[in-house]
Amino acid sequence: MTRDAALAGLPLTLRRTWEKDAQPPRLVSIFGRSVGRETEVHYLFDRGAADYEETTVVVGGEIGSLVPLAPAASWQEREIHDRFGLIFAGHPDPRPLLRPWQPAPPVSAPNGTRRWPPDAAAGIGAEFIPVTGNGVTEVAVGPVHAGIIEPGHFRFSTMGDRVIFLELRHFYTHKGTEDLLAGMDAAGATPIAESVSGDNCLAHAVAYCQALERIAGVEPPPRAQALRGVGMELERLANHIGDFGALCGDVGFAPMPALASRLKEDLLLASLAFCGTRYWRGIAVPGGVTMDPGEQARAALARAVAAAGREFAELGGRALRNPSVQARFDGAGVLTPQAARDFAAVGPVARASGAPLDLRRDRPYGAYRRRSVAAARLAAGDVMARAQIRMLEAAAAVEFLRATLADWPPGNVRDRFPAGAEGRGWAAVESPRGELVYWLLLQQGRIVRCHIRSPSFQNWPALPPAVIGGIIADFPMINKSFNLSYSGCDR
Repeated sequence: MTRDAALAGLPLTLRRTWEKDAQPPRLVSIFGRSVGRETEVHYLFDRGAADYEETTVVVGGEIGSLVPLAPAASWQEREIHDRFGLIFAGHPDPRPLLRPWQPAPPVSAPNGTRRWPPDAAAGIGAEFIPVTGNGVTEVAVGPVHAGIIEPGHFRFSTMGDRVIFLELRHFYTHKGTEDLLAGMDAAGATPIAESVSGDNCLAHAVAYCQALERIAGVEPPPRAQALRGVGMELERLANHIGDFGALCGDVGFAPMPALASRLKEDLLLASLAFCGTRYWRGIAVPGGVTMDPGEQARAALARAVAAAGREFAELGGRALRNPSVQARFDGAGVLTPQAARDFAAVGPVARASGAPLDLRRDRPYGAYRRRSVAAARLAAGDVMARAQIRMLEAAAAVEFLRATLADWPPGNVRDRFPAGAEGRGWAAVESPRGELVYWLLLQQGRIVRCHIRSPSFQNWPALPPAVIGGIIADFPMINKSFNLSYSGCDR
């Protein structure tokens, strides 16, 4: 489909939004909401301004697909179809997304059950896209894995050892978190947000709370924002150290995963001593935080962070200088800058492919308004670049933590959050995996609609382009270098 044909199929409002500037906007998210027998489709775009741009279109049964213009829209449109029955005309892959093992009907279709038009010639309706030819072999991995991870299926088509096609299937444990939140008291729903992805639950809690605070017009005290910032950078540091160690383990460099696990555990124990919880659950609440550590606790945390940071910088540097590690990391799993743009990749994955995207710098929030963070950026887009990005971001997190803990703001840590807040609003934070977005609609203090756009949901579709063309033995390493969350995706 040509660009002009794709534009012609869009509603006028959306077409004008897309054509506003010569440079197409970055697609942040698409999500739906039932309004009677119609569907309200929301589009969030990033044009580099201080705020995201939101375009809303009310549709009866069918709307033009944005995928020919923005490939990143593919999973988002398929998810809307599965949940609301809306058809996106011109979508190149209109198969169910949330229930891959059950082709139809949609999970919930309050507008009446609708299905994609059959197209047997294009392979639509098949569980997996068939790849045929002499010497083509299919290799199925998952959905049950040997490790302690959630289910996900990877279907490789190979010629010898070379991967010529890869198809992902997730959502085997789709939790329906957005529907679970609907109708809840907004002020008490933070624990549900924390449960979306366990290794970065504070980022989810803060994003959720900031969306509520934006709607209610509440600004948490500087001391609370500092504590949230400390928690999020500590979360980032622990995740990056653990991810780096696991990545080295995938290429047989055994010392690093053992040492990284110990450093990560040191940080989790330091968190426990600092705030009473290893993963910062129950700390962020609407209006602020639930605890206020004293000077001795802050000093102890600063010492633990400095020690872990020094050791990780030394050990990680040694690992990346090791010839056997370099031989595996260099040039493997390349996500080109163009592919990163097409799939609107976020976080370390995007920054390793040249994208200058970091919300802490681009749209500073909370503690990042007082203290900037050095945003890492590389261009190679391979496994080595993604490993180096994590080392650079770990060093920046250590410096942020040192400076913030040494310059602690005075005052209280929580302001009253008003009951009965109404309106709509969004918030985005830079989680360890990248841009995490919460959009909320409240009526009389209760949630009417909550949309969660996790960085893993955004980045999983960008994995196959990095794998195709490489050897199948490199897949575990490439997958680990992306380090995406099944739980965060299957929200």
